[in-house]
Amino acid sequence: MLTDFLPHRPPMILLDGFEEPSSIDEVESHVEISAASPFYERELSGVPSCVALEYMAQTMALCVGLYRRGKGLGPKLGFVLGSRRLEIRIPAFRDGERYRIRATCTYQDEEFGSFDCDIRDRADQVVASGRLTAFQPEGKLTLEKLESFT
Repeated sequence: MLTDFLPHRPPMILLDGFEEPSSIDEVESHVEISAASPFYERELSGVPSCVALEYMAQTMALCVGLYRRGKGLGPKLGFVLGSRRLEIRIPAFRDGERYRIRATCTYQDEEFGSFDCDIRDRADQVVASGRLTAFQPEGKLTLEKLESFT
């Protein structure tokens, strides 16, 4: 169940499921677009493509959550710090389409991680990609700790 690995709760869990990974360094999730999908827009007959970043971020968080499970820990709040080479090739995620989202860890320590991500349609065409960097504060998150990183 996604809530076992993500710090999110419905309705903000945007993913529909994931494949049990053979390696914790690469995770694949999926989303099936319908009128019931969060952020669905009737005028687009789908979900706006800007949501790609959140699909990738939640898949990245899923990868971290699986890693933490292996250490006997639960999900932990994290923050996307930025993205590089973010490319979105479609105007919307189309109604009735299933998309696969992959996150591959390229660097991870106790607080920072970097992931190469992509989203593919049923035809295995890349419709979005980018490298995301995230931060998970060690210990209790305080306002002072957050301000020390700005």
